[in-house]
Amino acid sequence: MLRLTRRSTLAALAVLASAAAAMPGTVRAADPVKLEIGYIPILAASPLFIVDGQGWAKDAGIELKLTRFESGPHAIQAMAAGKIDLLYAGVAPVLVARTKGVDISVIANSAVEEMVVAARGPFAKAMGATPTAESFKKFAADTGRKPKIGTQPPGSVPDTVLKHWLFKVVKVDPADVELVPMGIEKTQQALLAGALDAATIREPTVTVTQQMDPNVALLATGAQMFPDQPGTVVAARAEVLKKNPDAIKALVKAHIRAVDLIAKDPAGSAKIVNNYLGKGLMEPATLEAAFKGPGSKFVADPHKVVPAVEQMMAYTKEIGSATETVPVAEAFDFSFYDAAAK
Repeated sequence: MLRLTRRSTLAALAVLASAAAAMPGTVRAADPVKLEIGYIPILAASPLFIVDGQGWAKDAGIELKLTRFESGPHAIQAMAAGKIDLLYAGVAPVLVARTKGVDISVIANSAVEEMVVAARGPFAKAMGATPTAESFKKFAADTGRKPKIGTQPPGSVPDTVLKHWLFKVVKVDPADVELVPMGIEKTQQALLAGALDAATIREPTVTVTQQMDPNVALLATGAQMFPDQPGTVVAARAEVLKKNPDAIKALVKAHIRAVDLIAKDPAGSAKIVNNYLGKGLMEPATLEAAFKGPGSKFVADPHKVVPAVEQMMAYTKEIGSATETVPVAEAFDFSFYDAAAK
């Protein structure tokens, strides 16, 4: 009579499992697609945080690794070196990288009209309700120094739209203002510490700064700085798009779902995003207020930003951030959004 012991049973099961694995047509669970996504710590990256926090990427068989950067140009450098696969960042550095031969494409949009110009102290009072070139010149004459405005590095969206507002809209003489490039967190700290007179900032920095100092004034909204101002996009390396088309389509579909969730449930979205932006230190109510602020306008459809992107591309060339421009048809790959949005 054959007696089954625990050891013999386990051994038999192991043999059966090995045989099944070797049989033709046997289905085994696919390994998850691993994607490393860079992001800038701003509210416009919220769809990424929601996709990750809700487990939607994991449900689609995608394993995400999120990497933080302080500015778009720095993130683009990492992407060009193949260190990250996708990126949530401003469209301007993506376009500049394209002109330099970096093979990356915009596959979805995230937000528009994000940037605002915030000021405090004597400079805010001197600007009044409507800043003019004369008010800039008068401030410099009265104080004996140029106003210092903090922004991100040249080629970034904050730098590009700030210059557009200053020199195209307000028509400030470049000799009457000093631009100070720095990281996002340092910009907020410097503005509140009085080291800057003004700064280009985005949510949630706008809401946080005004909560910390109610005297912080908005000199210009995103629409005033650059009409239909293109902002944060989702970009990917061409190699990644070719290697993992189904995973990218699933990720874009989840991104669209996240943008819809923000519109329908800002309070719930704020609780999820707080774990990424606030690191548990910021009140979810602050992020909820940021979602409703003047710098919060989420748009997933990349088709809708094309005209403004073309205008921004032309302006980056005009100010020397890019030596040439590339056709939007080459910078955007609409196929993944179109497939996901069906």
